[in-house]
Amino acid sequence: MGSKVAKLGCVWLLAASLLGCADNKRANDCVSVSEAVPLACETVEVEVAALLPRAMFVVDGKLGIYKEREEYLFDFYSLPDFKYLCSTGHKGQGPDDFLGLESRNFEVSDTTFSALEHMSWRVKTMTLVGDSALQVIGTSGSLEPTGAINLFHRLDSLHYLSLGATTNQKEFCIYDLSDGSAHEVGEYPQWMDTETEAGGVPLFLYYGKSLAANPDGNKFVAFYWHFDRVRFFDRDCRELMDFTVEHEIGEKQEQYGGLLPAKCYSGVKAAGDKIYALHADSDSTRLLEVWDWNGHLMSVYRLDRPVLVMTIDDEGCRLIAKDAEHCNEIYLYELLDYD
Repeated sequence: MGSKVAKLGCVWLLAASLLGCADNKRANDCVSVSEAVPLACETVEVEVAALLPRAMFVVDGKLGIYKEREEYLFDFYSLPDFKYLCSTGHKGQGPDDFLGLESRNFEVSDTTFSALEHMSWRVKTMTLVGDSALQVIGTSGSLEPTGAINLFHRLDSLHYLSLGATTNQKEFCIYDLSDGSAHEVGEYPQWMDTETEAGGVPLFLYYGKSLAANPDGNKFVAFYWHFDRVRFFDRDCRELMDFTVEHEIGEKQEQYGGLLPAKCYSGVKAAGDKIYALHADSDSTRLLEVWDWNGHLMSVYRLDRPVLVMTIDDEGCRLIAKDAEHCNEIYLYELLDYD
């Protein structure tokens, strides 16, 4: 695969420590993004429409699509042929029903996958039985309802990482499944000027982010929605690395609440030793950045579709994605630098 990368001219990016990329509190490293490698998708027409797909994941050689507002919450397809298997999963309070699932992250392990149930504050573990029906095979005790923002990532068998509460106390929260306790940790960064922060918008909106946890659970990364900023942390939420990413993006950009450019990171997935992050550019297409866990930005691709949700197919070495407009289509991108 390495020779293929070289032949196709996959762009490698240089990260350098520069004082000019420092904020007013501490220096951070600056990464410049040069021209992205264009990637064209292969389009697959699927049997069942996904009107509002909220998440995609690969489990036990199958693609799952989560659709929280439709009659059936999940569609499943076999891989690599995308043969339709079933639509399953109901809203309700039965043993195999769901009262809303956290859509921003599904934790996969072998033949099972887990997600937080919003209404009960319990982590449910599920499996697809006979390629036709979803079964809940494990339910945690109720977690402490702290008001933390539901963005749950498994660190180990007992501990989950979330964003902090809406009360602006701490940036992150660690949940312990053994007793349901919650521990808020980590101070918010100070990237906004005093006048802007005095405007009254909660800090969790200013510093909204997407997270990905290392498969070993010993570190995680945060891609900030409204800043070109990427920070790595250890499992105790202590900062390890901080990067400002310089993208060549046009000056005309929408403003978020009249204050922040709606320009930046919109999704992230960890797969093996790499991290895949979506970034919106000026013409509403999407950039796909590939990072490693040592803080190196390895390559950047320009996708030919405005991707809404995505996942990584390890076996097929490809990105699987959907956009917001074509409910019967799935897009496949071959990952040139996939090991």
